[in-house]
Amino acid sequence: MKKILLVSGCSFTTDNYESHHHPEEDMSWDKWPKILAKMLDMDYINLAKSGAGNEYISNTIIDQIETMDKSRIGLVIPAWSQCRRRDYQVHYARSNKTAWRHELYDLFGDTRYWITKSFKTYYFFQIYCEYYNIPYKQVQMIELFKDNIEIKTKEKEEHDKFAKSQMYYSKLKNFVGETSGILSLQDILTDKRRNKQKIKEFSISLEDWHPSENGQRLIAEYIYENI
Repeated sequence: MKKILLVSGCSFTTDNYESHHHPEEDMSWDKWPKILAKMLDMDYINLAKSGAGNEYISNTIIDQIETMDKSRIGLVIPAWSQCRRRDYQVHYARSNKTAWRHELYDLFGDTRYWITKSFKTYYFFQIYCEYYNIPYKQVQMIELFKDNIEIKTKEKEEHDKFAKSQMYYSKLKNFVGETSGILSLQDILTDKRRNKQKIKEFSISLEDWHPSENGQRLIAEYIYENI
């Protein structure tokens, strides 16, 4: 029986991405978790959901682990998202079911609060995995501060400096390659979003920067080479 690659994340990771810019385009190509699972000779479970934030990512992985035989887990990868997103659950009395809901912008707090909150989530996630001896790697899939506010260069530098000064940031480990909780895999593969040629190679289009079929393979290959 094969081991399982267990993944959660946002729209850069979900198997079911639909582009708002290109709604007519078929995007049923293999996403990076499936490609990576083949490379690792594992089965895979992909819990990612478009719009998801870091609370959803952590909770869905841990909830899934608690329902499984832990010895079957070959590798766990949270593909972390933006710090300002808000995740919460709602209960539907008629069906007696709960569902996750997501807001791209948390209306409460500020950038420093959201950064600290995300780093705590990352840190407590790694403590959980280490307690149960679960193999894990972390990846900051998209920019931690992306779309939070209109960040000017000076403000971005101040946020970076603040993030790196945080106690929880210094405790983070097992990040894939150069990703660090601040520097994202998206930045690495598109030359920090400045290289239009690399963006074209990685993304669906210049309007939709989600990974294309080629971009999904680049992500899988980068993670594989760095684990």
